[in-house]
Amino acid sequence: MDTKYLYVMGSESGVGKSTVCMGILAQLLAAGFNAGQLAYIKPVTQCIEKQPIAIFCKQTKISYIDIGNLVFKSGFSRDFIDGLTKPCDELLADSVASILSIGKDKEVVIIDGVGDPSVGSVAGVSNVDVALSLPCSVIFVGKPGIGAAIDNTVLCVSFMQYKGLSNVGIIYNKVPASALADIKKYVTKRLPELLPDTTLLGFIGDDQIIDTRWKENIGEDIVGWFSSYIDRQTLLCNWLGITGHGLS
Repeated sequence: MDTKYLYVMGSESGVGKSTVCMGILAQLLAAGFNAGQLAYIKPVTQCIEKQPIAIFCKQTKISYIDIGNLVFKSGFSRDFIDGLTKPCDELLADSVASILSIGKDKEVVIIDGVGDPSVGSVAGVSNVDVALSLPCSVIFVGKPGIGAAIDNTVLCVSFMQYKGLSNVGIIYNKVPASALADIKKYVTKRLPELLPDTTLLGFIGDDQIIDTRWKENIGEDIVGWFSSYIDRQTLLCNWLGITGHGLS
């Protein structure tokens, strides 16, 4: 089986990477995948609090690891530089092994990144380092706005591409409803000129319906909400290359 790995990175912590992961999982279920064909993992994290996406995966019986074997606790960088942790190659191997393990016999694995693309570079386990060790596609989740948002996207995605990542899709999250049309107009016009080898997948409004739907586990509402912003056919079939299950 050729498992598809999708790595979701973001411009910063709190930009809504897990929301995007949740929406994609909901779309996959709605497309006809069963829970046993899917998996979610956050192999490296800075937060050990239970997140809503873990609750969703548990309720829908999707295999998941929400707190991986590498946690960047306070003082980790000092300990690494002082030689008090595993070396780079072992840390990276452990993270990749956890992804491959949960991905065994799965069709799609969603990998939830930590912070921005370069987080973890000090120890050789940045999001980009892990992604380069896998056959994966990458979604970059950008912050809302026009000038600053585009500047940040160019910075982060250029770093990803410089390191060797390709097939990068871009989603902007938490966009205020009052500015959605304006932001979409100008970002859609300018971003392809700056990053021609990427795919702009869409803009998600900051209506926060996902917060309550996660807690209530209303899958139909989650997929309806997410798909109102991110077209399922475009994302899963045209960009990610998934066929079957009602996709063509």
